[in-house]
Amino acid sequence: MSGKREIACGVDVHNKFIVATILSSDGLKFQNRFATNMDDLLKFKSWLKENCCHKVAVESAGNYWIPIYNVLEGSVNFILANAYQIHHIPGRKTDTLDSEWIAEICLKNLISPSRIFGRDRRELRSLTRTRESLIKVRTKIKNRITHELEAACIKLSSVLSDIFGKSGRHIVDGLLNGMDLEEILESIPSKRVRAIKEEIRGLNQSNLSPTQIFSLDPT
Repeated sequence: MSGKREIACGVDVHNKFIVATILSSDGLKFQNRFATNMDDLLKFKSWLKENCCHKVAVESAGNYWIPIYNVLEGSVNFILANAYQIHHIPGRKTDTLDSEWIAEICLKNLISPSRIFGRDRRELRSLTRTRESLIKVRTKIKNRITHELEAACIKLSSVLSDIFGKSGRHIVDGLLNGMDLEEILESIPSKRVRAIKEEIRGLNQSNLSPTQIFSLDPT
């Protein structure tokens, strides 16, 4: 058995602060608390260096671990611990602080690290997820607008392939702004859509109520 002294740090992460515990194989223990602002995270990094700790395990709680990783990247062996795994390893004592428990199982190499993508890959994943979320919101809004128009017997979707295209938006905006229907039809931007204005006129026999206008008006 190697007599090399092992040192590990476990970090319990919260939104505004972290609690870190350093444990060594020969029984030393240090514990400290840091805020999650940049100044304190840099102090945390210095604290690790002062105590010769180059192995840090952090619970993957939401995105709270990312600022810590960004500060420590390249200076320590950063282990991202799956929250489910570390809370289900047999032997955990209920009176043990989370950070100390994480440090203990890290020291004993009982954590299977979660994969951490490189910065470029993480940023790409973040942009992709943001785009997906915005598309879902956009789809929800489009469905609501279509539903309100249908409820007012304005069935543009039956004659226009996209009521949110240039001509469709022109018609809807005109109706919301109280324009005369004939004026709206004569000023449709697309010649192709303007050619079916008789069909569109037949689908706009009902007026929007003030409540519907309020619900549909993006302003």
